[in-house]
Amino acid sequence: GAGGGGEEPRGGLSAHEASSLWEYWDDRGRVQGPFSAEKLLGWLKAGHVKASRMVRRSVLLSDPNEAAAAHAGGSFTPLRETEPFAAALAAPRALPAPPPVLPSLDRGGEVPMWLYVDVTGAEQGPFTAAAMQRWRAAAMLPPETKVRHVSEAKEAARPISSVPLLGGGG
Repeated sequence: GAGGGGEEPRGGLSAHEASSLWEYWDDRGRVQGPFSAEKLLGWLKAGHVKASRMVRRSVLLSDPNEAAAAHAGGSFTPLRETEPFAAALAAPRALPAPPPVLPSLDRGGEVPMWLYVDVTGAEQGPFTAAAMQRWRAAAMLPPETKVRHVSEAKEAARPISSVPLLGGGG
């Protein structure tokens, strides 16, 4: 479709800013780059680079007359506090919404859904059925240990020995 706004492909940067060259410190403390501001901002928006990544203008400038004004090769500052990135990040919907937090998965990909009541009466979990089966088989959870599924009310807790899925009833 025909969309207006010729600046859109640059992610809110002017043509001059988009072509400016930048370096960043990687996780091992090495300087990487130079990269265009447009490319860095793209990585930032895609989640490949954190807003806390330390950046500076590259000493390799296309326009030598720009060197004095750019403070090239100066100190590194976080992307989110450095122009033109700070302004681009402040734009509405600059960064995607963070993904929802999901329960951690064990190796089998099972979602932790079971709770048990420990000897002090405190509820522990949630844990996967596979983990509970292993603990039950190893006699780490006595037969009278109260358990419940996360979808059930606390009052529904029952002895693990009465729940076949968790190694009970055997």
